[in-house]
Amino acid sequence: MTYSEAENYFNSSYNETEEITSKIQVQITFYIFYGSIFFLGICGNALVCFVVIRNKQMHTVTNFLITNLALSDILLCVLAVPFTPLYTFLGEWVFGATLCRLVPYAQGVSVYISTFTLTSIAIDRFLVILYPFRPRMKIEVCQMIIVGIWFIALGLTLPYGLYRKMDRSENLCEEIWPNEHFRRVFSSITTVLQFVVPFCVITVCYIFVSLKLNSRIRMRPGCSARREEADRERKRRTNRMLIAMVAIFGISWLPLNLINVIEDFYSNANDWPPFKFCFFVAHSVAMSSTCYNPFLYAWLNENFRKEFKQVLPCFSRTLGKNITTEGCRNGNDTVQESLLPLPTSKQNNTSCEMISLEPVNSEASKDQQN
Repeated sequence: MTYSEAENYFNSSYNETEEITSKIQVQITFYIFYGSIFFLGICGNALVCFVVIRNKQMHTVTNFLITNLALSDILLCVLAVPFTPLYTFLGEWVFGATLCRLVPYAQGVSVYISTFTLTSIAIDRFLVILYPFRPRMKIEVCQMIIVGIWFIALGLTLPYGLYRKMDRSENLCEEIWPNEHFRRVFSSITTVLQFVVPFCVITVCYIFVSLKLNSRIRMRPGCSARREEADRERKRRTNRMLIAMVAIFGISWLPLNLINVIEDFYSNANDWPPFKFCFFVAHSVAMSSTCYNPFLYAWLNENFRKEFKQVLPCFSRTLGKNITTEGCRNGNDTVQESLLPLPTSKQNNTSCEMISLEPVNSEASKDQQN
């Protein structure tokens, strides 16, 4: 193949690919996908917030963090899911100068809040499991952490609001930075703080949690074979859940961060027609994380499932019949939370300890034994 033939083939491939995102069928497909994310994300996360607000027994450290995650996901659904495809497919910004600054700023804030909250949940699980006799974080401290996360997110994302302006002559909402070096440095810091650091911290925390849970099983002499097998199965389920938490976070946000890095350090990438399609795929995958979080962090939690059953009685069969109505209370007088279903039968003094991501302190253990 000669150079001219290769160039013609290359240009024809460009033109063929360029039409992908302009085809009405492709746009409708993305609209349906984004619409599904919007509906599921809003409903699922709003339900999480509702069940925590309505029941004071649900006012625990972990549940407040999960609620904060749900609020940030709702913000992401409202401001990122609809505006991004509309702006790209319409080819112009029709939402005014105020939203031109507000929408990208709020998107960055919500992403920071989501990733920081996920990191806080992982650190909280790490401390609870590895240091079970250490006093649990108080509700007031948790609330201060949540407020701190919001303020930090608002501060770190501020340049997105300052350097975003609307070009009224062409109806475009563009980033106008003081210089290219500053833009690249800021974008690199954002990628590190929004994805790299949270992903590493979450991974390390859950690895230690998994190792600690495994060691708990090995340190239990005198258990019956049936009980040991039940503990092993519970451990395997917990490990699968921890792996899923790390994997979903990484798979959801890695493609979009790679796209952003390529765009920041290789400006000609925007001229490559498949780049727009790749961006939409990566962006939609990242936005879909707003649908997974309520399931991973709430639906699989025993106390949340019990509340969901009360709020949504039509789903009582799918939520399961063996949901306990009482939870173990810890030193902070909050309901004990577990990643796994609680056993329905009472445990005697010789039974093995339930594998849980909430420790049962010595006072609670004595009460149960008595």
